[in-house]
Amino acid sequence: MLKYIYRVIILIGVFIASIFYFSRDIKEVVFDVDNTTIMENATFPLVTIKNSGMAMNLMHGYSNNLNANTIREAVTPLGPDQSLEIVIDQKENEIKKLIFELREFSDNTLLEEDTVSVFEEDENIKTASIKIKTQLTQEKEYALKVTLVTSESKKLYFYQRIKPFENAYVKEKLDFILDFHKALLKKSTAQNVLQYLEPDSDVDNTSLAHVNINSSFDLVSWGNLKPSVITEVIPTIRECYIDTASVELNYIVKSDASGSTEYYSVREFYRIKYTTSRMYLLNYERNMESLFDANLISLTKSEIKLGITSDFKVPYLSSDDEKMITFVRGRKLWLYDLEENKMTLVFSYAQEKTDYIRDIYDQHEIRIIDMDAEGNINFCVYGYINRGQYEGRVAVVLYEYIKAENRVEELLYIPVEEPYQTLKEHIGDFSYMSSMDIFYFHIFERLYSYNLITRELKELANHIPKENLIEIKDINTIVWQEDQEGKEKKDILVMNLETGERQTITAPSGYNIMLLDKIDSNIIYGFVKPKDIVTSPDGRQIIPFSEIEIVTYDKKILKNYKKSGYYITAIKVNDNVVELTRVKKSTLDGIVTYHPATSDYIMNQIITNKSLLKVTTRVTDLTLTEVYLSMPSGFVMKEIPTYDSAVNTIITQDPTVRLPETEMNTELYYAYVYGGVSKAFRNAGDAVKEADQKIGTVINENKQIVWERVAKGTKKEIDITKLNWAITNNRSIETCLKLLLSYQGVAINLEQLSMKNNSMYDMLKTYGKKTPVLLDGITLDQALYYVSEGRPVIAMTGDREAVLIYGYDGFNIMVIDPQKGTALKIGLQDGNQLFQEAGNIYLSYLE
Repeated sequence: MLKYIYRVIILIGVFIASIFYFSRDIKEVVFDVDNTTIMENATFPLVTIKNSGMAMNLMHGYSNNLNANTIREAVTPLGPDQSLEIVIDQKENEIKKLIFELREFSDNTLLEEDTVSVFEEDENIKTASIKIKTQLTQEKEYALKVTLVTSESKKLYFYQRIKPFENAYVKEKLDFILDFHKALLKKSTAQNVLQYLEPDSDVDNTSLAHVNINSSFDLVSWGNLKPSVITEVIPTIRECYIDTASVELNYIVKSDASGSTEYYSVREFYRIKYTTSRMYLLNYERNMESLFDANLISLTKSEIKLGITSDFKVPYLSSDDEKMITFVRGRKLWLYDLEENKMTLVFSYAQEKTDYIRDIYDQHEIRIIDMDAEGNINFCVYGYINRGQYEGRVAVVLYEYIKAENRVEELLYIPVEEPYQTLKEHIGDFSYMSSMDIFYFHIFERLYSYNLITRELKELANHIPKENLIEIKDINTIVWQEDQEGKEKKDILVMNLETGERQTITAPSGYNIMLLDKIDSNIIYGFVKPKDIVTSPDGRQIIPFSEIEIVTYDKKILKNYKKSGYYITAIKVNDNVVELTRVKKSTLDGIVTYHPATSDYIMNQIITNKSLLKVTTRVTDLTLTEVYLSMPSGFVMKEIPTYDSAVNTIITQDPTVRLPETEMNTELYYAYVYGGVSKAFRNAGDAVKEADQKIGTVINENKQIVWERVAKGTKKEIDITKLNWAITNNRSIETCLKLLLSYQGVAINLEQLSMKNNSMYDMLKTYGKKTPVLLDGITLDQALYYVSEGRPVIAMTGDREAVLIYGYDGFNIMVIDPQKGTALKIGLQDGNQLFQEAGNIYLSYLE
């Protein structure tokens, strides 16, 4: 009996010792769930520019000390005296000092720095006068950084472009725009601006969400809505030239609709031209969005009102039993519990007592990652942080919403040193939270994992542009391929996000493999022989796939496409159809070229994706078309949902993680439209087309202006008399290169410009003094922008032939044709056809 007692004592001792030993390595994190708070209100001052006696260009402050040339939201025209006033609405701060830096916009070189400590004061408004001493180049953009120092020695940063003019007629332009804006608010005064409109009967006039210069007079003058403007209207000058300007007005209006007051965010865009005799309205657009109100419910149809909007997309997720739905609307994250009929505001920067300026500043995005059966939500917010402990910073923040406790807990904070407009182009569409609390995300062309338990950040792969990473959500799998220049691509990686298990899809011997896309849950890739890959004379790489395969995640081949004599250069997936862009190969004098062939198609089985929520529309006399969100079929909303809002949990553990690398490997071109990046492109020509269509500007990674939608002069002729071009030979490409380099002041001979192993772009990059630009697929009119700026343009006229464009007028272009050994004029229509048949390929350079 005694031995059993001893055994029990020994076991108890071992147990106690084990607890003591192992507990030393167990990290226990205790959260005080009672320590909750409401997010702090916005505190930063608001800063505007006063110039020509007018307020303009409202600026939001940053805590990040960003490079001065990273933000190009607005431009302030300067007069000959090179002075301006900075108007500071201090809000909750006391500003003691202002420091300004003037820098080159392209390379951020510091030109001037000074401090202002004496202000004009009017209650809570302080005004600082700045006079630039550096002699600025007319009509050239510079970067201005304004640093405000508070009484607590806190530094707040504000950013602006400035552009000097002899006279940009700023007051005349802004007076016209503000008068036009005010006139439209009443039918009686709107008649005064009717002459500037260009109504088109083919334009849709059924919605107030989007109105333009071609809309009906009734729609442009707000129909029957009779809105009241409730915020100050401060013009933002997006782009400015001597005669033209692009200006935006942002404001909030309210209107009594359906028996209640509704609020709308409005963005008006004007592009105008000044002349001494009159003002011309070149473009007018107005976009209107209802501010989402969870109390606006249609009980008769169990629908939530979205209101007046052009945005019909509602990102959402549902629980497996479809009894809870989380969705994003108006940069607010909501959770609707259908069983409890309860609407919870999970996350928003909007304040209860809003000023409609700082808290609803729209430079951030909310992304839902997942939601479990209990209604707990993982989500991230990326971009500018409007308020709270990180106010004024730019970051990616990961949160968890715990439904049972109705609280939001911050899990991860990743600060970044760039504005939202470029961050949104650099952050991938993929993010995932595993059941093991490992957060996967894609940013700056790198794939990361972050273990929330061990707090370990791992870089899983790099050199992965957005298009080279594919997520297959229904099987928790991602597929990627690294894009390393100069390296053969032999592998595609497939990883299960729950197990971490990886598989490799390898190219057969003698082939490269390239990831192309997905269809349903299957992977599409192509095989290409390295010897078939060619670089065209202008510098474009052509990758012709001899074979396309569609496979499952575990490498089971579902379809193999291969047809003798045909190669595939691109694919496009539309629902259940894969469209194949095909070419045929030809060889002449040892030179391989590919010529367009008819497209082909791969049909996939039709899979119907059930949509739980549907968007519907209704039309009323007062608001015209309004949008509603329909709840799941069979659900009946018997009464207005109850409302609640989540609270934030304060935790003592620092959630900050800094990324080791933020440099991009891919050169991107950014199409800036209405002060923001519409989209980033790898191809400069695609960016030009986007900017032209939407009246914008293209900027490269070095902050150089690549292209602008400007009113070109009616004629331009570049002086080429100093160039030795009167040579007739069959090397027209090399001759055009020599002429373009000579114009840059580079002395070079034709032998150095051999096309055997280099492209035209490579040689301009190697020998030129300026940054070259290859423009693929743009029109002749778009290419003439460079000529109007005093830069010749090489235009391809065949596979191995080119001319140099050096001038234009209203009817012709002026070119040097090396093969003919002469300068000649070509009609604009003939030139368009000539260059279009050669693929619309142009080369020039940037200043």
